[in-house]
Amino acid sequence: MTDDQLFIAKIKTIGTIVKPDKEQLPYGNKSRGRLVESEGGRRAIFVPSWGALEKEEVDYYVEKAQDDEDARIKKNEITPMKENIGKLTTSARLAPRGKRAKVIKEIIEENRKDGI
Repeated sequence: MTDDQLFIAKIKTIGTIVKPDKEQLPYGNKSRGRLVESEGGRRAIFVPSWGALEKEEVDYYVEKAQDDEDARIKKNEITPMKENIGKLTTSARLAPRGKRAKVIKEIIEENRKDGI
């Protein structure tokens, strides 16, 4: 090969641009999904997509989940379990020292008999 041919061969190799392939997701190549960290009393929200959903669909599901979380926070209902634990704690505090464990056991046994 002559010097000109070597020079042309070097220029051809320099001019090639190698683009990395897009990572293949399990169910297509659309949105990966989205994780929204917990904030302001909301729970964390994770919408998995793995390439199956469009970005707009993922955003819609996140928005819907945030609305549901806001509704849950606004309700601020006392669950039956929380109410029972509160009553149990109050009863235990009113009992004299040294007999609190006995009072708690009695209350739990009564609730078991009642099916609560």
